This record gives sequence, C-alpha cells and structure tokens, in this order.
Amino acid sequence: MRNEIQELFGDYNLFARQIANVQLSNLSFDVYEFRDGAAMQVDLLFTEKDQFDNIQEAFSAIFKKQLFDGEEWDMDDEPDSLDEQWMTGLENFWINAYFPTKNMCIELVKDDFISKFKRDLADVNVPEPVVKELLIRLNHIETIQILKGYVYDCIFGQSDSHYFLFEWGIYD
Repeated sequence: MRNEIQELFGDYNLFARQIANVQLSNLSFDVYEFRDGAAMQVDLLFTEKDQFDNIQEAFSAIFKKQLFDGEEWDMDDEPDSLDEQWMTGLENFWINAYFPTKNMCIELVKDDFISKFKRDLADVNVPEPVVKELLIRLNHIETIQILKGYVYDCIFGQSDSHYFLFEWGIYD
C-alpha cells in the first residue's frame, strides 16, 4: 500500500491523471466531521472498496472528494478528464496545496491506530455508540501516515471493506 501511494506523490502527472479520471458522481462516500467546542477537529471519509480497481484509484477519488468538498465545488460541474487546464491545475497547484511536501511523510503507522482513533474521537466528544458504528468498518486495517505536523495528522488506510481517510487537527 505504501509503495502505491508513494508512486502517486513521486509523479504528480500520474496522480493528476488518476484524479481527473475519477467521476465523483459515480461513487459513494460517507463523510464525517466532528469538532470540540474549541479548535480540535476530526474528519473521516469512508468509501467502499468494491467501487475501485486498485488503491491508487481509491486514493485519487478520496483526494478529489476532499478537494471538491474543501473548495465547495459542485460535483455536477466536474471538469472533463481530458481538460488540460484542470490537469495542469491539479499537477502544479492543488495536489501540493492539500499535501504540502514539507509535511509529507508516507510511512506505515507503527502505533495502534485504533487506540488513536478512539482517543481522538473521544477528545471531540463523539458519542460511544457512533464510535462503535464507525469501528465496524475498520476490520483488519492497514494504515499509512500521509501528512504529519505538530497539530495535524492525515492517515489513509484500508480495511476488509473500506478505504478511508482520517484527519485530526487543531485549527483556528
């Protein structure tokens, strides 16, 4: 898994083509956003594995969903996959804007991710029944850290049934 994701970040042209080929309107995602009363936030995005041919396609789709949601773009206005301006924007700006190279780490999560998951959700006051429901999707997981900062983590993973992106951070 790590090598496949590393390949995308090693070749922005490949990554941009993968992103451009994703049709968000044909996919389903479950998106969760949890905040505490101050500045801490946990964002989760799940998508079923059977929608994708491979992990690079899944990661590209998750990023495109994150990009469209973060920029508040309408999914009905997705650029054509052959649109050169869109490809150039992805390759030269958007990928690095969301994944700044100074914070990239692409490494296997060595610690117990499930414990971190539970702790971070508890810190933003997610009710225990909701945590249990989310944990059902996390059987036999493999996780990699994508971004790491002092007050920010971005972890991509896969379970038996889902791909997911877990983000924890303290924001202004």
